[in-house]
Amino acid sequence: MFRKPALSTISNGSSLQGQSIGRLPSLDSKEPAQEEKVVLKKKVTFLRGVSIIIGTIIGAGIFISPKGILKNTGSVGMSLILWTVCGILSLFGALCYAELGTCIKKSGGHYTYILEAFGPLPAFVRVWVELLIIRPAATAVISLAFGRYILEPFFIQCEIPDLAIKLITAVGITVVMVLNSMSVSWSARIQIFLTFCKLVAILIIIVPGVMQLIKGETQHFKDAFAGNDASVMGLPLAFYSGMYAYSGWFYLNFVTEEVENPEKMFYVASREGHLPEILSMIHVRKHTPLPAVIVLHPLTMIMLFTGDLYSLLNFLSFARWLFIGLVVIGLIYLRYKRPDMPRPFKVPLFIPALFSFTCLFMVALSLYSDPVNTGIGFAITLTGVPAYYLFIIWDKKPRWFRRLLDRVTETLQIILEVVPTDDGLKS
Repeated sequence: MFRKPALSTISNGSSLQGQSIGRLPSLDSKEPAQEEKVVLKKKVTFLRGVSIIIGTIIGAGIFISPKGILKNTGSVGMSLILWTVCGILSLFGALCYAELGTCIKKSGGHYTYILEAFGPLPAFVRVWVELLIIRPAATAVISLAFGRYILEPFFIQCEIPDLAIKLITAVGITVVMVLNSMSVSWSARIQIFLTFCKLVAILIIIVPGVMQLIKGETQHFKDAFAGNDASVMGLPLAFYSGMYAYSGWFYLNFVTEEVENPEKMFYVASREGHLPEILSMIHVRKHTPLPAVIVLHPLTMIMLFTGDLYSLLNFLSFARWLFIGLVVIGLIYLRYKRPDMPRPFKVPLFIPALFSFTCLFMVALSLYSDPVNTGIGFAITLTGVPAYYLFIIWDKKPRWFRRLLDRVTETLQIILEVVPTDDGLKS
């Protein structure tokens, strides 16, 4: 159930110290459950942590984005300019997050920074869209790229049927999520293997390309700006594709505290009472975040079968860059709200100002460029406001309703064999 936080863990700047005993509830109150401490296993070592970061930055975006950028810019020359601009903006964003990560040393990334700067309502809406939009849509986009490349060798002479791509993608998503539910070690090993495969694939593309340039094969750069005229309306969609290829730099801030404990993707929000408590629980034996995986799987499947790759990319990018822009505005706001906050690393003010303005301008413009997908994303984002007042603020819920929620939580704990963990409390 949604619950109020027992202690303030963000605004006071202090660490919450304590222990939580993980145990399954007993439906028969006469037989107390056996008490045993259950924690998330710290199996994400330095090598695996580096692999996770490389895997998120050098992801499927590099294999997806070029088509979207070229389509929406109209020429090779403009696409190269946009690649450069997006690279510079990503550098600016990473510098802003470096300042935030060194002055706010808490887990949670975007959620924590918005909570620190603007309070619980915007932070709740951020985690709301992360759960309903960003995480499942991003998984669907990456998986669709995987499905297409898996099937391409079998459809050399013809177009790959969309249904075939979605079916093989659904199988791949299910396998990965089952592995994430079964073993932290195996999911980490798969991450390392896939990172190696992506690096090899990129080298296969880059090395022959450089060799062709050395040989003088530069005909594609002649009249580089010839072609369809770039449209202002296509600019935000090209921006989304470019920033998607560079995205991943902000995930560093999710593992600032402990490289060996990145599962804090939803724990902090649950601890603050902004997500159902069940989502922060882990399996008693496998020590994996089973409830969170189970919730994300059907949402990802809905995204997969209701959209295509680029519509989903626009859909998730609207929400992602809206809140990243808000986070960086929060950096500027904290400069004035809390000038005495220790800042070991401090960026020039024009960098967060330019970055946040660009993000919010592109987000606003995308409502006209792709009103259907971005409009749906905007509407779902707005639903977070009444959800906050219904689930978080409204204290006078009927007693029977609260008991029902408690009973559902206990039943799910028993069925899924999950318990609270004390690892995430040490932040």
